[in-house]
Amino acid sequence: MSFMELFNRRVRGFRVVEVVGLGILLSLVTGVYLAKTFAGRERQEIARIEQEIQEEAVRKRLLEAEVAHLEQPRRIEQLAQMMQLQPIAADHEITEDALIDVARRRELPRAPVTAAPEATDALAADAPEPLPDDAPPPPPPGGPQ
Repeated sequence: MSFMELFNRRVRGFRVVEVVGLGILLSLVTGVYLAKTFAGRERQEIARIEQEIQEEAVRKRLLEAEVAHLEQPRRIEQLAQMMQLQPIAADHEITEDALIDVARRRELPRAPVTAAPEATDALAADAPEPLPDDAPPPPPPGGPQ
């Protein structure tokens, strides 16, 4: 079978070359259609994301303007005067690192216990579990056994 016979050979009335060419053409058309469809979807997604970015930029500008308004020294001074606040004395200033020590030294006032034992048990059942800082210290080693 020669190369020219392949072009002239017929299958059910069609030449093999025509059938192959039609198959290639259909696959190309389908490929182009799918590529354009996917590109259109991607274009819509990009447009949606760009719109969200623009909306967030507007929101950011509004929030920055609000912060600038709230941080105006004149406004803060007026609020402080309305609330009768005074500047902090130098002996009451503290560093950030020392705040933890101040919180640990501070003892919270405790309310007197006057509830009945039944009410205390009911309240204890609803109370949250104690945090590690709230738990009583363990007994010293070598204590009474």
